[in-house]
Order: sequence, then structure tokens, then C-alpha cells
Amino acid sequence: MIAATDAPPGALPLLPVDRIGPLAGLRNLLRKELSQWWQTRLWWIQVLIWVVLLNGVTIVVMLTEPTVAVDVLMREVTSTFLQMGVTAIGIGVVLTVQGAIVGEKELGTAAWVMSKPASRSAFVLAKLIGHAVGFVVTAIAVPAVIFTVEVSILLSHAPAVGPFAAGVGVVTLAVVFYLALTLALGALFDGRGPVAGIGVGMVLAGVFFKGLSPPVIVYTMPWLLGDIAGAIAVGGPLDPNWLVPVVTTALATVALTGVAVWRFGREEF
Repeated sequence: MIAATDAPPGALPLLPVDRIGPLAGLRNLLRKELSQWWQTRLWWIQVLIWVVLLNGVTIVVMLTEPTVAVDVLMREVTSTFLQMGVTAIGIGVVLTVQGAIVGEKELGTAAWVMSKPASRSAFVLAKLIGHAVGFVVTAIAVPAVIFTVEVSILLSHAPAVGPFAAGVGVVTLAVVFYLALTLALGALFDGRGPVAGIGVGMVLAGVFFKGLSPPVIVYTMPWLLGDIAGAIAVGGPLDPNWLVPVVTTALATVALTGVAVWRFGREEF
């Protein structure tokens, strides 16, 4: 670079340029992540998986309990739909996204992307936003809409829109948490094994150990979000401390995103 004092007469001096901003390249990176969802077969494969799994189980429950009162069955299938959504989609997120960062480090595409005018924080955030949009639409929104249609047809009832939407919102929080956890693990480790093992282990721990763990642990984990979502959706009784796991999960999601950005920012390419 020619210093300002060395510039030839009449020429504009060259000045130092600041480093790219923390979100430089986010738009292009996000477009790339979204295209992997919506310009490939991934979106309809995900829709098919979650409709068959979540809505299929709902139909089975309704058809196998014909003697149960309609209002009782309505509450049961709604709670089951949301509770199963947290667990099943959580595992699906981990297994689908386990290679989002690790795979790019292994293939060298992450180093190639970082050689462009794009920041490392934008790299991580684009993956978080892109996958969050993909899973919210295909695994949560579409099955939720189909659920309201099928219960309206089979039970002649529909869940109350407001409470059901709030329950779906709690499920969404849990899904985004597991997404942020998977990305953070992908930034911390160089292999898929630890990412998938720890991520799936976290989900299953909530299934098998939330009734055995001390309350101080249970209330700071996302393990109760399925129960909370179901209770909110059907107007059932809520734990007096139900807001605690909601708030801690939201804070943990932000913290995990920060960990992913921090650790990926220290990768040597």
C-alpha cells in the first residue's frame, strides 16, 4: 500500500481500510443456507418425515381410543402432539445439523468461505437462522396446521388458537435451543461423533431422567418444555415455576450461539 506521503502528485492517497464488520456477508451466507433447504429435496423430505411421525401418531391415538370422551381425548392428543414434537424434532435437529459446521471444516469449504469478505460470526448466524427457518416451517408449522385439520375432522373439535399457538411457540423455543447446542458442539469439536452423541444424549436425558434429577437441574434444562407446551395448549394446570425453564432455555440458546461464534472465530484456516 502506498502511504499518503508517498502518493504521486495529483493522485488520491491510499488509506487503510478497516476490517470487515461482524455481520459482513450475512445476507449472501443466509441465502446459501436457505437455498439448501428450499432449492433441494430437503424441505419436502423433512415435511414428509414430520407429518408421518407427528400427525400419524396423533391419528393412531384418536382411532385407538374411541370410547374416551371427546374433550378428554382432545386434550390428550394435543398434549401428546406437542410433547412428542419437542423430543422427536430435537433429535431430528441434532442428526440433521451435526455436520453443518464439522462437515465444512472437514471438506475445507469453511476455510474457502472465510477467504471471502465474510465474517466468522455471520457464518455461524447464517446457519442458525437458515436451519431455524427450515425446521420451524417443515417440522413445526406444517404439522401444526395439519393437526388442527385432522382433529377438526376426526373429533369435530379444534384446539383454541391462542393457547395452541403459545404451546407451539414453546416447542419452537426447544427446537431452536437444540439447534444452537448442535452448532456450538460443531464449533467445539472436529468430529460428528461427539456432536451427535452429546446432542442426542441431552434430548434423551430429558425423557429418562427428568423425574429422577434434582429440581435445580431440571428447571434449568429444556426438559420440561414439552410438558409446559402441552399444558398451555389445553389450558391445563401449570407448574408454579414453569417460567423458569422457559427463561433459562432462552438464555442458554443465546449463550450457546455466543459460544459457537466465539469458538469458530478462533479456528485456524
